[in-house]
Amino acid sequence: MAAKVKNLRPLAAWAGGETLTAPPAPTWVPSWKETVLLSRRSPISLPGTPRVRSMVAVLTLTAATAVVGAPSSGATVRHRLTGLEMVQESGKVSPYEARTAHCPKGKQPVGGGFDLPEGHSVAASFPVADSGWLVKARSDNGDTTPFEMTWYAMCATPSPGYRIIKTSGVVPNRHGVGMECWNDAPPYPHYEDMVNVGGEAKGPTAALTGADMSYQPSRTYIRGFAGGARTDSDTVEVDLYVICSENSDGSADWYKEERGSYLNGDGPTWTCPRGTSSVGVGFFSWEAFLRSSKPHATGKSDWKLTGVNPSGPGYEISGNLICERY
Repeated sequence: MAAKVKNLRPLAAWAGGETLTAPPAPTWVPSWKETVLLSRRSPISLPGTPRVRSMVAVLTLTAATAVVGAPSSGATVRHRLTGLEMVQESGKVSPYEARTAHCPKGKQPVGGGFDLPEGHSVAASFPVADSGWLVKARSDNGDTTPFEMTWYAMCATPSPGYRIIKTSGVVPNRHGVGMECWNDAPPYPHYEDMVNVGGEAKGPTAALTGADMSYQPSRTYIRGFAGGARTDSDTVEVDLYVICSENSDGSADWYKEERGSYLNGDGPTWTCPRGTSSVGVGFFSWEAFLRSSKPHATGKSDWKLTGVNPSGPGYEISGNLICERY
């Protein structure tokens, strides 16, 4: 039975490594090196909220809203995502050549995806503030021939406070780095809502194996994760990007998709409930490299993923689908 947690506020702090947005952990230092603020921070924010198809956490996303006659008592003003639209671009690219689906002026990326031909898999898929959603792909057999690629951005009008944070680390293959949305600005340090995540696996032969969010019940917060793998090395450098905001009105839900098994070249189509639109997706697989992460494959509520296991006939994959009520 699905459980849904709404308007959850984190209670305990957790962070580590050298970071610009969180205090050092008192007892444990994770593998990542630094957290870099990638977009400007302003007074209020952009949230959405999570739901689960079997467990789950809170996520948030908001958009700028004019408040007429708002109370002057200092009460928190809640916001929601508005003006959601999908941008699709396509063309011929070389392996690891970056392409960005650009959001219209005044909008920020809140999700994104890609569609690649057979024999290719994703190396990077992440948000770029004030721009859109960036994608890089590789040839699975090392071929340097250019290939056709389609890349997507899900864009929305952000509220003040929308920001993207990055952290990096070198990890064993198919492991990754993690981070929370943390704000240490006055008047008090606190967790922010996590809207979505993206990642990049770096180096020759590198592929992205996961970019997802998980609920940490013991600490009551959401943690972002990104992982990768290389075929020419036992370790891989991974960048994780998290989209943060605050003060969601609860109109966006996060649905946990349980692990499923698929043949190579096939994959799940995850669908939001009636009355909602898919905004973004998270995924993780121990065996597969992702060939497609396609928003609105058959309608505005779904998201299609396709993977390939280079060492076997099939693979398992799990993740999360972010849905916004309209």
